[in-house]
Amino acid sequence: MNDRLAATRLLEAGLIEARSVANGQTGVFARVDLAAGTVFTRFLGPDLAWADVPEAEVVYVNSFAPFEWTVPLTLARFVNHACEPNAEIRPDRALATLRAVAAGSELTIDYEWADAALCARFPQHYFWDPRWTFTCRCGSAGCRGLIDRYRAR
Repeated sequence: MNDRLAATRLLEAGLIEARSVANGQTGVFARVDLAAGTVFTRFLGPDLAWADVPEAEVVYVNSFAPFEWTVPLTLARFVNHACEPNAEIRPDRALATLRAVAAGSELTIDYEWADAALCARFPQHYFWDPRWTFTCRCGSAGCRGLIDRYRAR
């Protein structure tokens, strides 16, 4: 993982930066114009059982394999939610733009997205922790308001 982590940090340095957003949280922003399909970071870090995830990391984790939770060591940890996101997390842990993103724009993903086939195969793994619930203020026309569960697609 060390080589992938180093390569991802180099990728991030050229394309994105973390900075404060209006609500006092941290977001990830494009340093340069990004074309659709551009990989700008990866979700890399230790893979842990849910019981071993440190309390302070619960809000940042993501899962790429049943019953394993990745604690991100990259800027992926700071990519915020939007109901109509401009980026996605791919199964290979890459975060990539869904459409062109202008320099200075915040990069966002949909926190509620879940793979329908995996949800059906491992229903006990796809639980929603109440600490992940929040009121969305993304401002999109399709804003769902309350982010409180996975929506299998």
